[in-house]
Amino acid sequence: MEARTLTRPAATLASLLRQQATTTVPRRGHKTFSRTKRALNIPPHPDFLPSTPAAGDTIIYNPPSAAPSVYHTPFKFLPASDPRRRANLSALFASSSQATSSSKSTTPLPPALNVPSRGANPRYHLSKDDVAEIRKLRAHDPDFWSVSALARKFDCSETFITICTPAPREHTQKLAQKLEAVKSRWGGIRTKAREDRSRRKEMLFRGEL
Repeated sequence: MEARTLTRPAATLASLLRQQATTTVPRRGHKTFSRTKRALNIPPHPDFLPSTPAAGDTIIYNPPSAAPSVYHTPFKFLPASDPRRRANLSALFASSSQATSSSKSTTPLPPALNVPSRGANPRYHLSKDDVAEIRKLRAHDPDFWSVSALARKFDCSETFITICTPAPREHTQKLAQKLEAVKSRWGGIRTKAREDRSRRKEMLFRGEL
């Protein structure tokens, strides 16, 4: 037991000296640009290389993009005495009719708009006296006789009422002031949202969306 306790410090010292000896051995690392470049010079994967055929000789066929041909002469440039005019008329009309029929059969129609229309038989039941009455009521009390109220009374569209009689200037100014009072109570988020909405609508009308 005593001999073991005496030899233990010697063994520990020997292991420490061995570790120091191994750590002091110089190691070669990627310290320069050339060694790093050589280490990173990895060849490409075979899947990304161009395919090489078994035979070395290959035929490359590259015709011109627009080869001159009599069949490609536009119909407008043919003279009146050219027989291709008479021979080509039936083919032209047949191809155009086939193209229109195929386009009609394959192209889907746009969705129907939910817009009220006057239908196939519009009614023209209002007379000049009715138009004068509409203008009189609209000028007398525009708050009560609004566009929708006049359209219900005379059984016509609101568009016709707006065309027939515009609102008085005082009424439009009062509506503008009321709208400004409502906008003054908006916060920053709602104001920005309304501005973005109007901007998107303008872009939609310009065809940018």
